Amino acid sequence: MLNYRYIRFLLQKQLQEGLSEEEELFLQQWYQSLETMPAEMPSTEEQAVLKQHSWQQLSAIYGQSATPPPAAIIKHIPRWQRFAWPAAAAVLLLIGLKFLSPEQPAPKPVAWVSLQCPPGKRLKMVLPDSSVVWLNSGSSLQYNPDFVQQRQFNVRNGEVFFEVAKDAAHPFIVKTKSLAVKVLGTSFNVAAYTKLTQEKVTVASGNVQVLDEHQCNVILGAGQEIVYNSSKASFSTQLVNAARSNSWRNGDIYLTNVSLEELAVKLENIYGYEVVFTNNKMKQCINSLHFNDKEPVTKVLDLLKIIDKITYTINNGKIIISGKPC
Repeated sequence: MLNYRYIRFLLQKQLQEGLSEEEELFLQQWYQSLETMPAEMPSTEEQAVLKQHSWQQLSAIYGQSATPPPAAIIKHIPRWQRFAWPAAAAVLLLIGLKFLSPEQPAPKPVAWVSLQCPPGKRLKMVLPDSSVVWLNSGSSLQYNPDFVQQRQFNVRNGEVFFEVAKDAAHPFIVKTKSLAVKVLGTSFNVAAYTKLTQEKVTVASGNVQVLDEHQCNVILGAGQEIVYNSSKASFSTQLVNAARSNSWRNGDIYLTNVSLEELAVKLENIYGYEVVFTNNKMKQCINSLHFNDKEPVTKVLDLLKIIDKITYTINNGKIIISGKPC
């Protein structure tokens, strides 16, 4: 089989610095190996012109330049003979290019690293760039294995706090089901539970940019929070106590103006129970609570008995809440 890589090298060398006798001989032998000459051979003079025109075609394929043959000679050559040799050479070189540039297998998709925090636990992780990530109880996320080059997280479920080290060359991106949060150096909290239609991003320090696939494009500063409704693609911003939004890292849970539905998700992740409402309209009742995750779940439920007049039972890993809509 002809070594097309070596032929390409000889073509380039011939145009740039010339060839040795051995290299010229090899190139001539390759040229003579073309088996597509017409039955009626042209004259010696015409062959020389055809050869020069062939080199021009070959060089063009490789992006090289070649000295064009004298036009006065070419015009006397029959048209079919004028293009027979160049066409044959071009076809052969195109076949050679397939060997020079073999098809590469499609790259395998990146296997992202998954991280999950079990119910009742909190997880802290220090990243290679010195950024720090905290996962709340029952939360899960994914990140790119080449984190130094691609600082990106996907929050799959739950609540995560990020303390981002500055690196202007590699922006830090956090994605949820609906949102993308872009930062350079800051700290912020992301709450994106799969059971809830609301997603929240709360900034503790610095600034972040929050975007969705529709109209949301918001810059948030310290003490600001965006509440995004994923079912309606609508959002609102508000001022909050940012320290309280991420105090769960120390076990202190501050829930301000949250629905019973959101509270139920928190209880499920902290205590490992499944919460069931006998009346789904109760889920929209709004409450503000403060408790520590070391306290028994019955203490939180007893508070709800006072505030919302609920009743509850705990059986076989389930908390069943009953009562009237608010």
